[in-house]
Amino acid sequence: MRMLHLIKRICQQVLRDKRTLALLFLAPIFVITLLNYIFPDPDDKVTIATINVNEDVINSMEDNDMIVKQENGMDIKSYLEEGDANAVLEEKDGEWTLIILNDNPIDEGPAIQGSSQAVMKTNLTNLSNNIDEMINNMEEMMEQLPSEVAPNTNIDIDTDINTEIDMDEDLIKVDYIYGDKRYTFFEVLNPILVSFFVFFFVFLIAGMSMLKERSSGTLEKLLSTPIRKSEVVFGYLIGYGILAILQSAVIILYSIYILDMEIAGSMTNMFIINILLSFVALGLGLLLSTFVSSEFQMIQFIPIVVIPQIFFSGMLNVDMMEPWLQLIAPIMPLYYAGNTMIDVVLKGFTLSEIITPLSILLLFIVIFITLNILGMRRYRKV
Repeated sequence: MRMLHLIKRICQQVLRDKRTLALLFLAPIFVITLLNYIFPDPDDKVTIATINVNEDVINSMEDNDMIVKQENGMDIKSYLEEGDANAVLEEKDGEWTLIILNDNPIDEGPAIQGSSQAVMKTNLTNLSNNIDEMINNMEEMMEQLPSEVAPNTNIDIDTDINTEIDMDEDLIKVDYIYGDKRYTFFEVLNPILVSFFVFFFVFLIAGMSMLKERSSGTLEKLLSTPIRKSEVVFGYLIGYGILAILQSAVIILYSIYILDMEIAGSMTNMFIINILLSFVALGLGLLLSTFVSSEFQMIQFIPIVVIPQIFFSGMLNVDMMEPWLQLIAPIMPLYYAGNTMIDVVLKGFTLSEIITPLSILLLFIVIFITLNILGMRRYRKV
């Protein structure tokens, strides 16, 4: 009986807490729906631009549901960066070369596989045709031999024609505009993961810490003094910001020196990106903590605020998403931080080339600081 009373009390508490109900039922539906629209449609076709490629290979790629664009004389790097194709296939003096950006394995893996299969299929077809033609020619020659010679001529076509295909030899040479073939899937995503974990843990720690200050009464006592609301906000930001900077340094240095993450750009730029992102996470965490009354409610914001960020962080191609999702991406801080980390780590962008996303991250910081200062009014009693 006592256990039944406990069960009843728990159920009543949950039913009275609208945030908990939303976490149990609405949050999973929200995330699943988002994933349904975010992840690429398996029917989406790979686009290959071709230069000096024969019609047989083009037809084979089209048979494999690939979109083929026949081009000539374009700047390949700019062409790929603008998203006009997933890769460029070029044939020169019997040698095949596939050029890819190597900044998104989800898009470029199928391009390599599809192009290789098309070239291999065409080569095997041509080889088979050549063998058939050779056999026919030999049969015609034997028919033209005098009758007294033909019986003494014994050519075992099956054994005399020895044709081997070296399947270990690469049919297509892959040129990488950024990095090389040693780049694994993790190495391409590692810059994004660095920023994501900086954002996630700083957001969580800042929100939980501010919540503890409120629940213990420390914040209310602090605001009862002549201290300004802006001083309180900047004090928390700088105090937690010092820890956030140290955390960013540890994650970046560990990724570089322990996980051997190769950097094409400057390590300083990596620090700048993640320090700005950590202050964005601080401002957001402090702001959202004003709307909750327990640690559990703070965690409820994770599937709504944090998890969707990673899908817009450069892990997936935003341009391939639904139009309404492309409108959401610019309001996600990780959209700027993750893609800028890829630009620095994989592409070697300089500070002047990433000044725009850095400025937007700085704008996020200003907005969240302003909202936090305004939000402090609800706690000031005097």
